[in-house]
Amino acid sequence: MKKLSIMSFINMFIVFSSVALVGQEPFLELRPFEPPGFEQYPVSAHVDHQCPCSNVIDSLLLRFDGIELVDEVVYPDCRSGHSCYDGHAGVDYNMPFNTPILAPAGGYVLWASFSPPADPCPGGIEPNGDQGTIIVAHGNEYFTVYLHMTPPLNVTVGDNVETGDTLGFAGNTGCTTNTHLHFEVRRGNWFFDSVEPYAVNPFGWWGGFLDPVEELRGNRSDWLWISDSLVDDGDNGFQRFHGPDWVYLDQGYNNDCWISPTTTDPEESRHYAIWVPSIEGVGEYNVEAFIPDGVSGTTGAIYELYVKNEDGVSTRSDVIVDQSAVRGDFKFIETITLNEGESLGIILRDLVTNDASGSNVIFDAIKVDPNLTSEIHTESTNFQIPEVVSLSSAFPNPFNSTVVIGYELKNDATVELELVDLFGRKIIKNNTVRKAAGTHYFSWDGKNDLGETCPSGVYLFSISSGGISKSKKTVFLK
Repeated sequence: MKKLSIMSFINMFIVFSSVALVGQEPFLELRPFEPPGFEQYPVSAHVDHQCPCSNVIDSLLLRFDGIELVDEVVYPDCRSGHSCYDGHAGVDYNMPFNTPILAPAGGYVLWASFSPPADPCPGGIEPNGDQGTIIVAHGNEYFTVYLHMTPPLNVTVGDNVETGDTLGFAGNTGCTTNTHLHFEVRRGNWFFDSVEPYAVNPFGWWGGFLDPVEELRGNRSDWLWISDSLVDDGDNGFQRFHGPDWVYLDQGYNNDCWISPTTTDPEESRHYAIWVPSIEGVGEYNVEAFIPDGVSGTTGAIYELYVKNEDGVSTRSDVIVDQSAVRGDFKFIETITLNEGESLGIILRDLVTNDASGSNVIFDAIKVDPNLTSEIHTESTNFQIPEVVSLSSAFPNPFNSTVVIGYELKNDATVELELVDLFGRKIIKNNTVRKAAGTHYFSWDGKNDLGETCPSGVYLFSISSGGISKSKKTVFLK
């Protein structure tokens, strides 16, 4: 680490402060902590996109995936990794005391001191002495912030740091009751503004509407870690969130993977992870997931594919995957199309379909490769597989009476038509039919198999055969 002169430090700060805000690009080269030998540390608290200001209590937490939580969002009643905590401006990583905290990208140290923490502390807890705080400027309008460090700090103001340099060590100083790293990213200024925060979420924003964080200062939350098109668990493009029953296995891609027990109750869902692969260029891409051999996987895993457009708004589609098949290799999930300025995020939870068998959801590597052929990806089977050359948009969409979706088969084939809600619950099931080549139509009147009218919401129509699955989203408004 090199020491800057006071004049150089001031000149650099003036230059960096005058840079105009531009679109965000990934720049974080590694995670801000020394990784353990077999895992990343899980995230226990998210950025609250509703209002990322410490001590702001409005009983609403808006998560990075667009999910709103109104219960148990104020410390100490919030659920770790799930809803913690209202007004949070950063990301908390659970880790042991004295874990080395690393510079995730090059920069220089703006702040390094032990000073009084927030007053009052969130949740009314008593502070554990002065808070160890480090702030690093990265020269690109980004500033990373590290809280709760234990003495002594390893850097001083004016130090020039490189990726991987040790900044200090994880502790429990300031407003905290246990050891963790509060990692924060600010854009446009290093200062903590309690009215219009500069904080952004390094995991990005994957909701289906404009991020409220962006509305504050025009700072968009995008995935900020440099990644690759193949993302293994443990890589920069992967993050696992805190849950009570994660199990690590020495199996799978690169001989490691994670599993969690399944649930069909959204209220009990506690384990989830996100993959964000780096994809360059427009076009069609095949998304595949590695399924380890010798692991009891569920037959009803729900992979959520989020395609975020250049305006920062995501469209979500769910694909149900049988994790009990294709052992020891990558399994095709879906072909997606990316246009200019679009990015892809993939979320997998412990939530499975109601009729799923198998006791575990498997979290392993994801890869995204260009689709080099014009044919639909297929898996080896013992019967004829149709080529679904197109699946029309739902019309009208949204609808309140009847919706119609057209699909075309290139060959005569047996297909299964299915309608599920966003939790994977089947509304119309076991609708297996033999169809001739050509164009066909599926219509739905908003009722389930029992003739009961379904509630308003988002539903997914899928057509599948022999491992091929295509789906369309429709919105039912009563």
